[in-house]
Amino acid sequence: MNGSTEKKSFPVSQILDGSVTDFDLFLSVKGEAILYAAPGYVWTRDETTRLMAHGWNEFQVNSAQAALVRMYLQLARLPLIDREQAPAKRINSIQDLAAAFTECLYSGEVTEAAVCHGERISRAIVECILESPSSIKEISNLMEHDQYTFYHSARVAVFATAMSFTMGVTDEKHLQRIAMGGLFHDVGKKDVPLTVINKAGALDQAEWQLMRAHPSRGHDTLGAAGLSLETMEIVLHHHERMNGSGYPDGLQQSGIMTEVQIAAVADIYDALTSSRSYQKRRTRYEALDFMKHKLLGADIAPVAFRGLVAALT
Repeated sequence: MNGSTEKKSFPVSQILDGSVTDFDLFLSVKGEAILYAAPGYVWTRDETTRLMAHGWNEFQVNSAQAALVRMYLQLARLPLIDREQAPAKRINSIQDLAAAFTECLYSGEVTEAAVCHGERISRAIVECILESPSSIKEISNLMEHDQYTFYHSARVAVFATAMSFTMGVTDEKHLQRIAMGGLFHDVGKKDVPLTVINKAGALDQAEWQLMRAHPSRGHDTLGAAGLSLETMEIVLHHHERMNGSGYPDGLQQSGIMTEVQIAAVADIYDALTSSRSYQKRRTRYEALDFMKHKLLGADIAPVAFRGLVAALT
C-alpha cells in the first residue's frame, strides 16, 4: 500500500515498548512509501530493535497526522518510573510523571497513545499502593497554584486508589480503572482557558457555565476510547453530590457509583489542601475537619470520607 501525501521522518528509536501508535507508519523502499503499521499497532521493544538492526532507522509519517505524531512524541519524552525506588519516593516520581502527562493532554489531543500511556501510569500507581499503602502519606503538594491544574489529577488518582484499597478493593484491574478515572477526571478542562481555571475572583456566568460543562466535555472526549464504566462515570459525575445539588445530572446518593463517590472525596480533599489563586492551602487536619463538619452527608458520602481518613492515618 502506498502513501501519497507529504511525508516526514519519524525515528524508529522513538517508539515506546508496549505502546500503541495511532497514525500510519511507512517504510521507504526504493523510493516508494510502503505502509508498515496502521493506526492501533501495538509495539514491542524486540520489534523496533530488529528493525534498527536491519538498517531501518526511520519511518515516514503523513504530515496530515502531525497532531497525533506530536502527542506521541511528547509522551515518548516523559521519564520512566524507577521501580527500584522505595515506595515513599516512587509515589512522588509517579505524581511528577502523571502531572507531566496531564500537561501533555491539555496541550494536545486525547489520542489512543495518550490513553495507553495513562494506563501505564495507573498501573504504576496501583503497584506502589499495593506494595506500600502508607506511601500515600508521603505524597507532596505543590504550593504554586499555576501547577495545580496538572498535579491535581495526579494526586486525585493516587488518593482515590489508596482510599479504594483501604475500603476493601484489592483487585488490581479494578484499582487501575479507579486510578484512570482520577487521572482523566478533569480532561474536559483542557479547552477551558487557564485564566478561567485560576481566576482569583468569582467567575462570571459565562465562565461558570464553561467550568460546569467540563465533566460532560471530558466524557464526550473519551467516548471512543473504550474505557471502563468506572473510569467514565468518574469523569462524568465527580461533581455530583449526595443531596442532588451537584452537576451535570443532579444525581443523588443512590444514583452515584461508589467509585465516583470515592473520586469526589479525593477531588475535594486535594482542592482543600492545595494553594489556589482564590484560597489558602489548608492543612490535612483543617481539610478533614472542614469536610467532616461542612460536607459530610449532604455533599460527600460518609463511607468514602472514612476511606480517606483511613488512607491518611
